[in-house]
Amino acid sequence: MFKCHLYNWENICQLCKELVKKIKANGFKVDVIVAIARGGWVPARILADLLEVKELYSVKTEHWGMVATITGEAKITQPLNVKLEGKNVLIVDDVADTGETIKLVKEHVKSLLAKEVKIAVVDYKKTSKFIPDYYASEMEGWKWIVYPWSLKEDIKGLISGKAKNLEDALHILEDYGIKLSYEELREIVEE
Repeated sequence: MFKCHLYNWENICQLCKELVKKIKANGFKVDVIVAIARGGWVPARILADLLEVKELYSVKTEHWGMVATITGEAKITQPLNVKLEGKNVLIVDDVADTGETIKLVKEHVKSLLAKEVKIAVVDYKKTSKFIPDYYASEMEGWKWIVYPWSLKEDIKGLISGKAKNLEDALHILEDYGIKLSYEELREIVEE
């Protein structure tokens, strides 16, 4: 059993604003944002808006399976096919967990002759082998983070095969450190 941390949309918007403050304070002029799909899509889009960056691209990677399950070595399954030569690139992901995916994408972006490459994540876990340039939240101990864009997927993964009914599922989720109302859980499970 491991613990989880649950974010809502308001938390995410505030954390993205924190990232923007750090990026601006550092003086990094972002020309292009590259989201690491899937987790980096939403924060990358928010940062693109807040930083007024029009060039927003995505790299698809695979490393994590369902809830806290590593599926193998990090790999890029959909690389970039754009010119980055001479541009300052901000790579965005939701979390630096092991750091493997971020390191891989940074090498890929550098190979496309980007001028400067920086990394921004919502959450940096000290378990990561890679320290991002910018992070909004730092976690000492390891927890699985449930973001609002993966709520249904993660909640179903946590209770799958364990819960006999919604009441049982609520207790299981509490053991993980997640508090949802009966109605919230019902919406997730019954959709």
